[in-house]
Amino acid sequence: MNLNDQYEAYRNQTSDELMETLLKLTAEQKQSGEMSESKMEEIYRMLAPMLSERQKARMREIIARLNTPNA
Repeated sequence: MNLNDQYEAYRNQTSDELMETLLKLTAEQKQSGEMSESKMEEIYRMLAPMLSERQKARMREIIARLNTPNA
């Protein structure tokens, strides 16, 4: 699935629906070993220079939620 396909698949979802989808996908990736807390931190460090302070804070909130068991 390319970026445009992904955008189209998720563009009409509410923020709650997007969070639910993200939690599900992250759990699957953690189980398969594709995602870890250190990988999420690496992604944050790559994106942070391009984000506003508000966006960085929101991304930190999302990462914390993704790293919370049974989130």
